[in-house]
Amino acid sequence: MKKLALVALLGVAFISTTASADQAKGKRVYQKFMKDDCGKTGGAVAGKHTQKEWSKLEGDAFQAELEKICPQSKEFLEGAKFKKLNKHLHDFMYEFGKGSGNIPAC
Repeated sequence: MKKLALVALLGVAFISTTASADQAKGKRVYQKFMKDDCGKTGGAVAGKHTQKEWSKLEGDAFQAELEKICPQSKEFLEGAKFKKLNKHLHDFMYEFGKGSGNIPAC
């Protein structure tokens, strides 16, 4: 029984560290690095795709899609800050995707 509890505890710890993206931080990233260049609200950009579509866009595909939606933000999207913060930005786009019922205040 103790082994089962230990395995469950380790499983929860593992899941919580891998799911460390933060949509609130993603919102701040969008506001600080993309909103002015893009000229669109975060909700307008996130609303370009459903949550299911955003979940399929990862890595280079996610970056390419953001460049397509906001070509003026290309410099940020190709930089080191994007590489470091893209998981949060992705979580923001997913959270406020079309049909989610969530509306960001940015």
